[in-house]
Amino acid sequence: MQRILPIAARLRARLLGNPRLFDRASEIIELAPAVDRMQPAAIALPGEFDRVVAVQEETTRAIELERLRESTRRHGATIGYRVDNTILGNGTLYFDGGYEVIRQRSSKRLLNGRQDHFSEAQLCSNYVIDRYFGHWLVDGLTLELLAAQRLLPAIGAANSLWPHEPGYRDLCDLTISRSDNARIDRLWVIDDRGLNDNWISRIWELRLRVRSVAKQNGAKAKRVMLVRGTLGSRRNLVNSAEVVEELDRLGFQIINPESETPQSIVGKLSEVEMAIAVEGSGQNHCFLAMPRSSTLVTIQPPTRFNAHSKMRADAIGINWGFVVADLDPDGFFLPVDRLLRTIDEVVRRT
Repeated sequence: MQRILPIAARLRARLLGNPRLFDRASEIIELAPAVDRMQPAAIALPGEFDRVVAVQEETTRAIELERLRESTRRHGATIGYRVDNTILGNGTLYFDGGYEVIRQRSSKRLLNGRQDHFSEAQLCSNYVIDRYFGHWLVDGLTLELLAAQRLLPAIGAANSLWPHEPGYRDLCDLTISRSDNARIDRLWVIDDRGLNDNWISRIWELRLRVRSVAKQNGAKAKRVMLVRGTLGSRRNLVNSAEVVEELDRLGFQIINPESETPQSIVGKLSEVEMAIAVEGSGQNHCFLAMPRSSTLVTIQPPTRFNAHSKMRADAIGINWGFVVADLDPDGFFLPVDRLLRTIDEVVRRT
């Protein structure tokens, strides 16, 4: 029966409708309450958001504007859902009457090979954690820390390692069991989207573990730019060389995360006052390494604006600013003078 479950679950879902995973929970508990918290306004030049042509596909202009303005924001509770008798296989979680895709589906139709077994565990994978390095680094590791605090094994879908994963796991002292065929008697699935006080306590615990490596390094930079590499989604700042040259002239240290270890990246970010990065997963190195009251400035592509990182910065106590680049046939182009005026605005407001 276990080997044909994927086919049976998908056939039943097609005929009867695929139920939500949370609707099949045998137990629901609140692990941390919701909280209302004041958020500061983003730092930017006047009228900068007017340069935005389109926002990232998973958000809206209204959501982005709400993230940017000073306001009181509600951060939801952390909720645990216990789902019994589940199977994790081929990047998909199968449960009573349905399934939920965690990573891109495999072409496999059967669950072959040895089956792992867990009497109780916490799922620390989901579609965005397994798809984006930045979500794994922040959301995935905070979930794994929660599992460790609850004395539960952390499990996830079988997946290739992110290039920086071994180094960050060593710094954070966290492990996960990954499987392409596992049976879990009692599986905890966590809604951890709210950046409540418990989430903040966990990200700060990770920051303490990660930043301790900085004590072993020498001189620290005060201003850095993290250049975007080639491993992530294509976001081409066509005049990147010009931007790097100008920032280097101003004393910024240039960091290419793809060519450095997590230990090296953390050491260089540990005492910065300002970091500049193209919007994307690479900026998430800053959230584990930069000190409180420092500032992250994101260079935003005009056709996929996304201020999701501002919410994390606000929760940690890092200032957040942005500058919107101009459209270019080969990507996007950032006039250096606009970036320099944004830097001046950061200095003025912090």
